[in-house]
Amino acid sequence: MVLSKAVRELEYKLIIHAGEIITPFSRLKNYSVGIKEDGRIGFIEPSDSVDVEAEEILNYKDSILVPGFIDIHIHGSAGADTMDASMESIRKISRFLASKGVTGFYPTTVTAPMDKIKEAIKAVVNAIKNGVPGAQILGIHLEGPYLSKEKAGAQDLRFLRTPNTDEIAELLKIGEGFVKRVTLAPELPGALDVTKFLVEKNIVVAMGHTNATYDEAIKAIEAGAKLANHMYNGMRGFHHRDPGIVGAVLTRDDVYVEIIIDNVHHHYAAREIVIRCKGTDRVALISDAIMAAGLADGEYMLGEQKIIVKNGISRLPDGTIAGSTLTMDQAIRNVVEHLNVSLMDAVKMASYVPAKIMGLDKYKGSIEIGKDADLVILNRDLEVVLTIVKGTIVYKRG
Repeated sequence: MVLSKAVRELEYKLIIHAGEIITPFSRLKNYSVGIKEDGRIGFIEPSDSVDVEAEEILNYKDSILVPGFIDIHIHGSAGADTMDASMESIRKISRFLASKGVTGFYPTTVTAPMDKIKEAIKAVVNAIKNGVPGAQILGIHLEGPYLSKEKAGAQDLRFLRTPNTDEIAELLKIGEGFVKRVTLAPELPGALDVTKFLVEKNIVVAMGHTNATYDEAIKAIEAGAKLANHMYNGMRGFHHRDPGIVGAVLTRDDVYVEIIIDNVHHHYAAREIVIRCKGTDRVALISDAIMAAGLADGEYMLGEQKIIVKNGISRLPDGTIAGSTLTMDQAIRNVVEHLNVSLMDAVKMASYVPAKIMGLDKYKGSIEIGKDADLVILNRDLEVVLTIVKGTIVYKRG
């Protein structure tokens, strides 16, 4: 078998020969991927059939090629945080994430004084416009300040607010179209109106840091909320006479779940329940990482609050878990090792499912002809060796 004339006549900037490709809908042994000059995938063919030239040819015949990971909930890493309101901080996060296989991310705010949230949004917008060196910024995620006092977790109680359509509209204007997701507590006064307003603008609404009852959660879902923010954490628990938001999310097929698989945030059986109820097609892996990710134990900041990291676990001084130091590549290793989930499904939960949630699956999230060449090479220990964003190498392990 040889490549068609039409395929051979295209110009390729990069060809990768891989021992295995996880698309993640199938596993292909000894296949190659051709990346066109426009940064999109031009062919996916058996390596022995590839007879075209490229500016660069990479041989990773002992490794695994997978779609780039998409982190839809991340506050910071490498000593930088979205709330720094600094373009350089966003660039630092982007660079670090590329080393962990992330090709796209959504810088995430926290509850803080409104002027600081606005400044953080502006900084991300500037970073998008000026470019970043690693993982691509796919949009902005506003987590807070429209959250429940009862389930605030590490969100700062002093700055929680009631949802208001006019106020949200102002934040969206400052975001210049880049705010793509808002997490709020659906039981709060005005939350349903805000949810409908956001959904009409094709912005993903997640239910999080919420004390919502089952009925309140169902009303939010009917209004267009489609995602459960870091499942179990910062939400009303399940009881057989009061199933709450957990019961609503687990029994509705039109709701996605994001989850932190760091072996800290919940019992393994709780994670197993999510997988059994939702299936891997409806569960996205996230990091929810703070600025301490990639750094040693010590004291850090999350918004206006001090965070103490000990043994890799981040907490407020009172012991409340505050985000994580997880990375997406470690999340995949944890899923494969500790849950009854295949590598193919774990990759899907880190790539295709997040892309699907955010409406990017036509362009990203899987290895298919015509899609952006957002790709990662993993060694057999599932460690990141190479990261490519839209056809450009942004990280190579030394």
